Amino acid sequence: MTVAFTANERNTLALTAVGHFGVHFAMLVFPTAAIVIARAEGLALETVIGWSFAGYLIFGLGALPVGLLTDHLRARWVVRASVLGIGPALMAVAWAEPGASMAAALAVVGLFASLYHPPGLGLISRTITARGTALGINGVFGNLGIAMAPALTEAAAAVWGWRGAYLSLGLALGALGLAVAFLPITEPPLVADQGGQRAWSNRKRLLLFAVLMSAMTLGGLSYRAATVAQPAYFAERINLMGYGAATSLVYMLGTLGQFLAGRMADRHDLRLLYFGFHAISLPLVLSMAFLHQSALLAAASAFIFFSIGMQPVENSLVARFTPERWRSTGYGLKFSVVFGVGALSVRAVEAFILNYSLAHVFMGVAVVVAGIVTIAGLLAWLTRGRPITNPGAQGSL
Repeated sequence: MTVAFTANERNTLALTAVGHFGVHFAMLVFPTAAIVIARAEGLALETVIGWSFAGYLIFGLGALPVGLLTDHLRARWVVRASVLGIGPALMAVAWAEPGASMAAALAVVGLFASLYHPPGLGLISRTITARGTALGINGVFGNLGIAMAPALTEAAAAVWGWRGAYLSLGLALGALGLAVAFLPITEPPLVADQGGQRAWSNRKRLLLFAVLMSAMTLGGLSYRAATVAQPAYFAERINLMGYGAATSLVYMLGTLGQFLAGRMADRHDLRLLYFGFHAISLPLVLSMAFLHQSALLAAASAFIFFSIGMQPVENSLVARFTPERWRSTGYGLKFSVVFGVGALSVRAVEAFILNYSLAHVFMGVAVVVAGIVTIAGLLAWLTRGRPITNPGAQGSL
């Protein structure tokens, strides 16, 4: 099925795609740069990784107030603030000294990054008709940011050092932001709940959203632990290529999962897709704790394909369980736990490295994913006999 987007929808996709790419790129520069900084400054890796905690925490906890603000403003302007600010914020890290100064600079990066997700996904869900496909495309660009950051950071640091890497990468993000920030976009007015959403009582939808929130909280812990630990883990266990290139390859392959899940989200039951993607990811992440070289690359790529690929499905579920009038707030709640609570994984990774090993990080992630699978199964059971689909799909509620 071919999807034709209107000019307004294409401009919305361009702005949100650059925004999604930029925030994930910016937030994933540091796990790779941390290895270079630790070596250059003669510091322990776990100490350097710890400086990113405040930035990741602000990235997450900022989502809720940003979502509330967006539901009273125009989402496109909040997204524009993010795409224009993230590049200069990244460049500011280059002038920071290792320690408290760098932690503060990384916190500013997290602040600008927090401006994206609630307004960006809210804008897509209210502006673009083919919601699942659009969320899938948006997810692909976010995953490209995750995928490209490690390799480009490693390459830039090899040529210019870690400070030069932050300067050059921030400049590139700033140029991308300027290219899309002022595209004309018309947002539909915020209206009361309507359409298929009336099929659910407010109490039922609140319960389902709470169940989904618990799964998303665990998903945030899994996501942040894996993204923080993978570059160092690959440096330890893979010598086929550089650790940055290995990390980028894994996430690049994962972009296919985002696109596939986005198309499937417009055609199939969201509950079953959500359960299936997570269930398949569980044995894959567990196997990562025991593998080396190409086998580790293959398992990690498959894990990312399913664990991050499911995001268009998850974001579609958020849209189904929240009223349109409070859609950005719903996404704000999601990302406050995904990235806010998920930031606690930075401390957990520090502790695992110090007391056990990087391999144990992925054993811990497997335990978390098992919890997500259990909750996804509960969600399917609570809605048994009532498929949940995106608007326009056959049998949509």
